[in-house]
Amino acid sequence: MNISPPEAVKATFPGGTFEPKPTDWFAYPPEYAILDVVSRLSKRYNVTEGRVSIPQPQRSLSSFTGTANGTEFGLFVYPNSTAAKEAMNHVVELLQGDGFQRGDDIFWEKGNETYLVFLFYERYFYVLSVARTAGGSAEERREHLSEFLESAIAYGPSPGKVLGPFLQVKVIAENWSEERGLKFSGYLDALEGKVKGTNVSAVFLVYRPGEGREVYLQLKEAFLRNGWVEGEYINTNTRGPVGSVMAGDYFEANGTGTYIELARITGLERVALLLGKSGDVKAIVNDMWSEGDPTEGLSFERGAEVPGGVFRPVSERGVRPETVISRVLDDLRKDFNITADFVEIPDVPAAAWYSGRTDDVEFMLLVYPNATAYLKALDELTEKLLAEGWERTDDGREPYARTFARDSDTLTAFVQYRYNHYLAIVIKKPRYSTSDFFWHVVGTGGASPGALLSFGKLRNDVRPWNWTEKVGLRFEGYIYKLEGNASGDTKAVVLFYPARLGMEVYFQLKKAFLETVWVERDYVELPSHDERRHLVANDLFEKNGEAVYIEISTYGDMDVLILLYGDKPGVKTSARAMWR
Repeated sequence: MNISPPEAVKATFPGGTFEPKPTDWFAYPPEYAILDVVSRLSKRYNVTEGRVSIPQPQRSLSSFTGTANGTEFGLFVYPNSTAAKEAMNHVVELLQGDGFQRGDDIFWEKGNETYLVFLFYERYFYVLSVARTAGGSAEERREHLSEFLESAIAYGPSPGKVLGPFLQVKVIAENWSEERGLKFSGYLDALEGKVKGTNVSAVFLVYRPGEGREVYLQLKEAFLRNGWVEGEYINTNTRGPVGSVMAGDYFEANGTGTYIELARITGLERVALLLGKSGDVKAIVNDMWSEGDPTEGLSFERGAEVPGGVFRPVSERGVRPETVISRVLDDLRKDFNITADFVEIPDVPAAAWYSGRTDDVEFMLLVYPNATAYLKALDELTEKLLAEGWERTDDGREPYARTFARDSDTLTAFVQYRYNHYLAIVIKKPRYSTSDFFWHVVGTGGASPGALLSFGKLRNDVRPWNWTEKVGLRFEGYIYKLEGNASGDTKAVVLFYPARLGMEVYFQLKKAFLETVWVERDYVELPSHDERRHLVANDLFEKNGEAVYIEISTYGDMDVLILLYGDKPGVKTSARAMWR
């Protein structure tokens, strides 16, 4: 499907500088990179901090100089590979000016002195290592400095590997982006050129966690603002051995295809931009990932209003229900003597359960996939308790907790979010029991369902009303769901999923809308994060005067998926309102 921009809008190639917000040095302290390297060196050498006579580069974020068993050295931290390479070149120029000549690769030599000048990645930064030794033969000095370097480096994932062995396509280096008016900044490392065997221009940039998504969102806005249109879903697989796609968009204009992508690779974020003939770009995207199609088996129909179908994650939750119970019990057994046993608490359905006793307390642990399933079981438990002569004693203000009394006993039911599930705790004990078992469980647990929406923007802006199934939209596999009306007549549904599972549903929705002739040609500008959520991707689709907005963001160890439907002005207003 080839969607062109409206005749009145002439698409142009976007220009400008794309960069994340300034790095939060409290979140990423550069001195930690120094501490890690010094700690490794100290396992082999007697490291002493002090002044040394070696060339020292400028503008480092943090530095350390000293000796290691007599070897003088300096460590200098830089925010990215570009700044680090400039600093390394400056050190090399100083050495050359002092008469040193390149020896074997990373070594510089003059007389009986040898310098090592080497750059490596360490904890979201680049460290320039400059070390000096004298005496002995050149071979002995090189061996000594090689051992020093071996002790300093930690081998593992790095931006260089993200752009090297972890990159599924071969790029022939060529600077083209600035000629087209594109400038990138704030990245750890970058690679640009032509994809081998094609005429497709490519840029791949590696960022710290959270920073790549800001650049991706800026790029998406720029293309849409300049008349490019997204009308086709081209992603198939979205995972590989070392990473996964977080978001991707394919735009067309003036016979040219552009694909932008945000991916998570070994804990870093990679932004990709491909530009070229439509067929070539699509083929490259297909080659970039080898497994994990989140839309596999997805079936949907056009529907009178929105695409109808069942949207659910294709991956399993990271923790099984039985594992939730075993982990909780392991923690409880540190403080309580627990015995598995049948208890006088009515049975109710659950994904997994456990019953037992501790002192004068009888209890049940029950695991549910979401709050809806728990509330249904809670209603069934309430009916059975009332039938057995128990009296409800709570005031009903807290929908997820209930208390009961009968004769000299009390019973309490409560639920918490734990390990991608809801864990219900039902406790029966004598009225005057002094056991703190219940409060221990609650105090060591996670958030309650209500706390998930404690940022009132969502809860206050959505007036409850079940509308999704009436238009054919059905969701499964979520942790928590809120649906209703947002601003004006805009319909809204907010769903919480375990981490990365919500993204699978986001891809499914995106495919369903694009393949039922909805298109994206406008953008809702939002902040990249608020006090709890971090935006990953969003889309504003249009068809026949109606609009649909879908958004995926992260919230702790969960994904938050939002879908808004109605007239375009109302949908855009509601989308912004949820991030005020």
